[in-house]
Amino acid sequence: MTDLSFCEMERTRTQTASERSGYTVIELVVVMLMLGVIVAVALPRTITKSPRLQVDLAARSLARDLEQVRMRAIASKRRVRVVFLESEGFYTAYMDMTGERLGTISETSEEARGSRLVARGSEGGVPGVELKNDVVFGAGDVVTGPLGSMVTAAITLEGGQVEFDAGGMVTPAGVGGVVFLAHEDEPTAVAAVTISGAGAFRAWRYRNGSWEK
Repeated sequence: MTDLSFCEMERTRTQTASERSGYTVIELVVVMLMLGVIVAVALPRTITKSPRLQVDLAARSLARDLEQVRMRAIASKRRVRVVFLESEGFYTAYMDMTGERLGTISETSEEARGSRLVARGSEGGVPGVELKNDVVFGAGDVVTGPLGSMVTAAITLEGGQVEFDAGGMVTPAGVGGVVFLAHEDEPTAVAAVTISGAGAFRAWRYRNGSWEK
Protein backbone atom coordinates (compact mmCIF):
# COMPACT_ATOMS: atom_id res chain seq x y z
CA MET A 1 0.00 0.00 0.00
CA THR A 2 1.41 3.35 -0.99
CA ASP A 3 1.51 6.37 1.26
CA LEU A 4 -0.97 8.06 -1.08
CA SER A 5 -3.48 5.22 -0.83
CA PHE A 6 -3.16 5.21 2.95
CA CYS A 7 -3.83 8.95 3.10
CA GLU A 8 -6.86 8.60 0.87
CA MET A 9 -8.26 5.81 3.06
CA GLU A 10 -7.67 7.84 6.21
CA ARG A 11 -9.32 10.88 4.68
CA THR A 12 -12.32 8.80 3.63
CA ARG A 13 -12.63 7.26 7.10
CA THR A 14 -12.44 10.68 8.75
CA GLN A 15 -15.01 12.13 6.35
CA THR A 16 -17.38 9.22 6.94
CA ALA A 17 -17.07 9.57 10.71
CA SER A 18 -17.67 13.30 10.43
CA GLU A 19 -20.78 12.76 8.32
CA ARG A 20 -22.03 10.13 10.80
CA SER A 21 -21.44 12.56 13.68
CA GLY A 22 -23.19 15.39 11.85
CA TYR A 23 -26.22 13.23 11.14
CA THR A 24 -26.46 12.35 14.85
CA VAL A 25 -26.40 16.03 15.81
CA ILE A 26 -29.22 16.74 13.36
CA GLU A 27 -31.26 13.92 14.85
CA LEU A 28 -30.67 15.33 18.33
CA VAL A 29 -31.78 18.81 17.28
CA VAL A 30 -34.95 17.41 15.69
CA VAL A 31 -35.80 15.46 18.84
CA MET A 32 -35.23 18.53 21.02
CA LEU A 33 -37.47 20.63 18.78
CA MET A 34 -40.20 18.00 18.95
CA LEU A 35 -39.97 17.92 22.73
CA GLY A 36 -40.17 21.70 22.84
CA VAL A 37 -43.35 21.67 20.76
CA ILE A 38 -44.92 19.01 22.98
CA VAL A 39 -44.12 20.97 26.15
CA ALA A 40 -45.38 24.23 24.63
CA VAL A 41 -48.69 22.58 23.76
CA ALA A 42 -49.14 20.62 26.97
CA LEU A 43 -48.17 23.33 29.49
CA PRO A 44 -51.00 25.80 28.75
CA ARG A 45 -53.51 22.94 28.98
CA THR A 46 -52.16 21.97 32.37
CA ILE A 47 -52.43 25.55 33.63
CA THR A 48 -55.97 25.92 32.28
CA LYS A 49 -57.08 22.86 34.24
CA SER A 50 -56.15 24.48 37.58
CA PRO A 51 -59.22 26.30 38.99
CA ARG A 52 -57.26 27.83 41.87
CA LEU A 53 -54.63 29.23 39.54
CA GLN A 54 -57.24 30.71 37.22
CA VAL A 55 -59.02 32.40 40.14
CA ASP A 56 -55.73 33.73 41.53
CA LEU A 57 -54.74 35.13 38.13
CA ALA A 58 -58.12 36.84 37.78
CA ALA A 59 -57.74 38.47 41.22
CA ARG A 60 -54.25 39.74 40.50
CA SER A 61 -55.40 41.05 37.12
CA LEU A 62 -58.28 42.90 38.77
CA ALA A 63 -55.95 44.49 41.33
CA ARG A 64 -53.67 45.67 38.51
CA ASP A 65 -56.63 47.05 36.56
CA LEU A 66 -57.84 49.01 39.58
CA GLU A 67 -54.40 50.50 40.08
CA GLN A 68 -54.22 51.37 36.38
CA VAL A 69 -57.57 53.16 36.54
CA ARG A 70 -56.58 55.01 39.72
CA MET A 71 -53.35 56.23 38.11
CA ARG A 72 -55.34 57.29 35.05
CA ALA A 73 -57.53 59.45 37.32
CA ILE A 74 -54.45 61.08 38.83
CA ALA A 75 -52.72 61.63 35.47
CA SER A 76 -55.79 63.12 33.80
CA LYS A 77 -57.03 64.94 36.92
CA ARG A 78 -60.48 63.53 36.25
CA ARG A 79 -62.91 61.34 38.15
CA VAL A 80 -63.02 57.68 37.13
CA ARG A 81 -65.60 55.05 38.06
CA VAL A 82 -65.17 51.26 37.99
CA VAL A 83 -68.43 49.36 37.62
CA PHE A 84 -68.89 45.63 38.28
CA LEU A 85 -71.68 43.68 36.59
CA GLU A 86 -71.89 40.59 38.78
CA SER A 87 -74.37 38.56 36.75
CA GLU A 88 -72.47 39.18 33.50
CA GLY A 89 -69.04 38.48 34.98
CA PHE A 90 -67.84 41.80 33.62
CA TYR A 91 -66.30 45.06 34.79
CA THR A 92 -65.26 48.28 33.13
CA ALA A 93 -64.24 51.84 33.92
CA TYR A 94 -65.68 55.20 32.91
CA MET A 95 -63.87 58.54 33.02
CA ASP A 96 -65.36 62.02 33.23
CA MET A 97 -64.90 63.44 29.75
CA THR A 98 -66.40 66.90 30.30
CA GLY A 99 -64.20 69.78 29.18
CA GLU A 100 -64.53 71.51 32.56
CA ARG A 101 -63.77 68.33 34.53
CA LEU A 102 -67.13 68.52 36.27
CA GLY A 103 -66.91 64.98 37.60
CA THR A 104 -69.97 63.95 35.59
CA ILE A 105 -70.05 60.32 34.43
CA SER A 106 -72.85 58.98 32.23
CA GLU A 107 -71.33 55.50 31.65
CA THR A 108 -71.01 55.80 27.88
CA SER A 109 -68.73 53.90 25.52
CA GLU A 110 -66.71 57.08 24.99
CA GLU A 111 -66.10 57.38 28.74
CA ALA A 112 -65.09 53.71 28.87
CA ARG A 113 -62.53 54.25 26.13
CA GLY A 114 -61.33 57.38 27.88
CA SER A 115 -60.47 55.41 31.02
CA ARG A 116 -57.96 53.42 28.94
CA LEU A 117 -58.67 50.24 30.85
CA VAL A 118 -57.18 47.46 28.77
CA ALA A 119 -60.30 45.94 27.16
CA ARG A 120 -60.57 42.16 27.21
CA GLY A 121 -64.18 41.87 26.15
CA SER A 122 -67.32 43.97 25.90
CA GLU A 123 -70.86 44.14 27.27
CA GLY A 124 -73.59 45.84 25.27
CA GLY A 125 -70.95 47.44 23.08
CA VAL A 126 -69.07 48.87 26.06
CA PRO A 127 -65.41 47.78 26.23
CA GLY A 128 -64.15 46.28 29.46
CA VAL A 129 -62.96 43.06 31.07
CA GLU A 130 -64.88 39.81 30.83
CA LEU A 131 -64.05 37.07 33.33
CA LYS A 132 -62.77 33.93 31.61
CA ASN A 133 -61.99 30.27 32.32
CA ASP A 134 -65.17 29.66 34.40
CA VAL A 135 -64.19 32.38 36.91
CA VAL A 136 -67.20 34.27 38.30
CA PHE A 137 -67.93 36.90 40.91
CA GLY A 138 -68.63 34.83 44.00
CA ALA A 139 -67.27 33.53 47.29
CA GLY A 140 -67.82 29.80 46.75
CA ASP A 141 -67.77 27.93 50.05
CA VAL A 142 -66.01 30.75 51.91
CA VAL A 143 -67.99 32.37 54.76
CA THR A 144 -65.39 34.82 56.09
CA GLY A 145 -63.54 37.41 54.02
CA PRO A 146 -59.81 38.25 54.11
CA LEU A 147 -60.43 41.09 56.58
CA GLY A 148 -62.38 38.88 58.99
CA SER A 149 -65.91 40.02 58.17
CA MET A 150 -68.69 37.63 57.17
CA VAL A 151 -69.28 37.24 53.43
CA THR A 152 -72.63 38.80 52.60
CA ALA A 153 -72.18 39.36 48.86
CA ALA A 154 -69.78 38.64 46.03
CA ILE A 155 -69.15 42.39 45.67
CA THR A 156 -69.43 44.44 48.85
CA LEU A 157 -68.77 47.80 47.17
CA GLU A 158 -71.71 50.18 47.49
CA GLY A 159 -73.73 50.00 44.29
CA GLY A 160 -71.27 47.48 42.86
CA GLN A 161 -68.86 50.24 41.94
CA VAL A 162 -65.94 52.32 43.17
CA GLU A 163 -64.96 55.86 42.17
CA PHE A 164 -61.64 57.68 42.29
CA ASP A 165 -61.41 61.45 42.39
CA ALA A 166 -58.85 63.55 40.52
CA GLY A 167 -56.33 62.82 43.26
CA GLY A 168 -56.80 59.04 43.07
CA MET A 169 -58.69 58.82 46.37
CA VAL A 170 -61.80 56.70 46.78
CA THR A 171 -64.95 58.79 46.85
CA PRO A 172 -66.94 59.16 49.02
CA ALA A 173 -63.93 59.26 51.30
CA GLY A 174 -63.25 56.12 53.31
CA VAL A 175 -65.62 53.87 51.35
CA GLY A 176 -64.02 50.56 50.38
CA GLY A 177 -65.06 46.96 49.96
CA VAL A 178 -64.17 43.48 48.73
CA VAL A 179 -64.62 41.76 45.38
CA PHE A 180 -64.73 37.95 45.59
CA LEU A 181 -63.86 35.67 42.69
CA ALA A 182 -64.60 31.94 42.54
CA HIS A 183 -64.48 29.05 40.09
CA GLU A 184 -67.80 27.65 38.91
CA ASP A 185 -66.63 24.03 39.07
CA GLU A 186 -64.59 24.26 42.28
CA PRO A 187 -66.27 26.16 45.18
CA THR A 188 -63.10 25.99 47.30
CA ALA A 189 -61.13 27.85 44.61
CA VAL A 190 -61.69 31.42 45.80
CA ALA A 191 -59.74 34.68 45.68
CA ALA A 192 -60.51 38.26 46.62
CA VAL A 193 -59.42 41.83 46.04
CA THR A 194 -59.76 44.31 48.88
CA ILE A 195 -60.19 48.00 48.16
CA SER A 196 -59.39 50.34 51.03
CA GLY A 197 -60.94 53.75 51.52
CA ALA A 198 -57.55 55.28 50.77
CA GLY A 199 -57.39 53.64 47.34
CA ALA A 200 -55.09 50.71 48.09
CA PHE A 201 -55.70 47.30 46.49
CA ARG A 202 -54.60 43.85 47.56
CA ALA A 203 -55.17 40.46 45.98
CA TRP A 204 -55.81 37.51 48.31
CA ARG A 205 -56.12 33.77 47.78
CA TYR A 206 -57.97 31.25 49.91
CA ARG A 207 -55.97 28.17 50.95
CA ASN A 208 -56.72 25.47 53.53
CA GLY A 209 -59.34 27.49 55.36
CA SER A 210 -57.43 30.77 55.56
CA TRP A 211 -56.56 33.79 53.44
CA GLU A 212 -53.07 34.41 52.09
CA LYS A 213 -51.64 37.53 50.44
